[in-house]
Amino acid sequence: MIISGLQTGNTRWLAAHLQNAADNEEIELAEVRGTVAHDVDGALAEFDAYTAGTRAKEGVYAAFINPPQPLSREQYYRALEVIEQRLGLSGQPRIVLFHIKEGRHHCHVVWSRIDLQQMKAIQLSHDRQKLRRCAKELATEFGLSLPPGLAEDRGAERFLDAPQP
Repeated sequence: MIISGLQTGNTRWLAAHLQNAADNEEIELAEVRGTVAHDVDGALAEFDAYTAGTRAKEGVYAAFINPPQPLSREQYYRALEVIEQRLGLSGQPRIVLFHIKEGRHHCHVVWSRIDLQQMKAIQLSHDRQKLRRCAKELATEFGLSLPPGLAEDRGAERFLDAPQP
């Protein structure tokens, strides 16, 4: 199971990527939460408006869940719950899409990083490490395999090895 993510302010590119019918056999908009709009373009425009009210340059966080085999919707939503909690994005406005590309089922999610109560971007320090831990936990929970690089990852232990000349 691979989970990756990125902070971005380029929502136009993101909208085109998420709705790219030329490369995806199937695109399903499963959820739009926390916005007036019920479509990808409208929700991302709202995310941009939230960002404009702050000093943030990258107002959204986009993540990608790529399992080695198709998951049930309950498993995908369990994964989203774990990722949201780990990244500190619980309850934030979000968009969830499911894609099938070349027979591969995967999920995209985009969160607004802007805390509307404080009008500040939510800090996402060490997001890649947090997503790696999520991938390991969820793969174990769902009985899935990990790619070799992630399965063999020793985490902080890798710093205990003597440096090689």
